[in-house]
Amino acid sequence: MKKIQLLALCFGALLVSNASALSTETLGSASAATEIARAPQIRCTPTSYSVDGGVPVESANPLAEGLRFAEPGSIVEVESGDYPVMRLGFGRGETNADCSGTAFAPITIRAAHAGPNRPRILGGGKSDALMIDQVKPIEYITFQGIEIQPGYRSGVIFYQQKGASVHRGFRFVDCDIIGQWDHLKATGQESKWGVYGQRLADFEWRGVTRPSVIRDIKNEHGFYLQNSAGDVTIENVEATRLGRTFVQFTARSKDGPQGIGKVIVRNCRITDTCIGAGDAYKGGSAFTVSGNMPKAEFLFEGNSYRAGFDPTLKKLTPEGKPYGTGALVVWSENETVRVGKVVLRDNDFRMAADSGDRPLVALSAAQEVVLEGANHFEAGAFGVALSIDPPRGNGLPNPLSAIKVRLAATTELMGRVEFEGKPATQAQRKAWGLDGE
Repeated sequence: MKKIQLLALCFGALLVSNASALSTETLGSASAATEIARAPQIRCTPTSYSVDGGVPVESANPLAEGLRFAEPGSIVEVESGDYPVMRLGFGRGETNADCSGTAFAPITIRAAHAGPNRPRILGGGKSDALMIDQVKPIEYITFQGIEIQPGYRSGVIFYQQKGASVHRGFRFVDCDIIGQWDHLKATGQESKWGVYGQRLADFEWRGVTRPSVIRDIKNEHGFYLQNSAGDVTIENVEATRLGRTFVQFTARSKDGPQGIGKVIVRNCRITDTCIGAGDAYKGGSAFTVSGNMPKAEFLFEGNSYRAGFDPTLKKLTPEGKPYGTGALVVWSENETVRVGKVVLRDNDFRMAADSGDRPLVALSAAQEVVLEGANHFEAGAFGVALSIDPPRGNGLPNPLSAIKVRLAATTELMGRVEFEGKPATQAQRKAWGLDGE
């Protein structure tokens, strides 16, 4: 009888303990929800900001000043109009704010109204439009429906980090980067990059309700992302008239740790890149991956590339050479370490018949290369649709080899297939998974 009573007492105590824990957890969640609900709500116009519906405060930099009141879960509604250069995470300065969100409660900076009259952050003659650093650690901030006009350097720049610092949780949804350079007339506001980022993790740039637009960058890349520290997604972007590549992923050993994470570039429609006069109109390939990322995986899916189909741009090339360069390259640059895995799925890359001065797609310096689904590669003037382990030349230095290569039989190749600069043999094609023709 005493044993039964003792068991009952223990069981009761356990129930009370569990109930207490559950109650604490529930109260904690409710408290967190209440805190998020209480996060200040901010509204900005080009000349003022207000917090929680309060009296508007006049400001020369309303976004930066208003964001100083932001907390995890805050929504910052931005009215149409032009806004000056802004900095985040610098720890000081009139144009700086040090707000930070969390993974479950990001700070969201969004256009107050849908439609074409979006708020614009203007770089003007200054170096960058939106600058992000980690002097004061910040993370998990979302921009939505904002147009960014780059200064003479970039539209968005994530400053190079030392030690373990990482830029984590930055998202850009339905945002555009609109450069002001006319490549044909060689006039306008100079610009170097759309987005420059070093040590990014959980980074997203997506067109959700419409494609994001990146265009008219004078000198270099749409996205120049170095030494990734985690996952990166670039999706549903339309880009055109860029001085160099649409995306360039590097992890130079002198710039920081090896790149890691899953990098996805999906459903992007790209035309006429690598047309900067400073590179003699030959500034690389539209999609570029370069070495020293052994634990990184790259997926290029559902993308298209076109070059040479706009006759007005044909003069942007040295005399006697074909317009345009290549669509995609994976190589080692000067690094001695390969990237991890590269997957190409359902992409459509095409050069006009008289365009292209190198292999359309060149793959090397990877532990594994996989082509799956219905990739369509259509070479132009150079004649090579796919090159595995190309030799020195054709715009590429001598690369590390690709260790494992698998090509789906459904791959459509309009042009030569080469291995080490020579036509691939029937045995090589068969070993890769092609039809052997």
